[in-house]
Amino acid sequence: MSYVAILAGAILIMILGFNWFHPKVMGKSWMRGAGLTEEDMKEANPIVMVGALLMAGVLSWATSRYAGHTEPDMSQFVHGMFHGFMPAIMYVAPVLVSKGLFEKKNISWILSGVAYWVIAITLVGGVVYSLTPVTPK
Repeated sequence: MSYVAILAGAILIMILGFNWFHPKVMGKSWMRGAGLTEEDMKEANPIVMVGALLMAGVLSWATSRYAGHTEPDMSQFVHGMFHGFMPAIMYVAPVLVSKGLFEKKNISWILSGVAYWVIAITLVGGVVYSLTPVTPK
């Protein structure tokens, strides 16, 4: 287990989120679906940010639990992206879509969240795997 890899993965999730949900990217669509305004978003809440960073750390740590092995002729980054992408598509995406449908959210709100998490977890897999030393078999 590499604590540097876990921290890097958690920070990556936060940086990607700040950019993804910026009003000039997907933020306006997401805010409309969530019933929020730009003014609502300007009210900084440190508890939300600390909680989000902790949850990002949990996701990064969970990804790191499988890092450290290798596949012949495959970069660790690509290998890690595969190990991030598969659970994101098989577990995270269906949960978020189902949740959004039951909450009667619009499709752009649902898809912006699903796309963010699939991309984030896929990239975290790549970063965590590439920063974790390979354990010999």
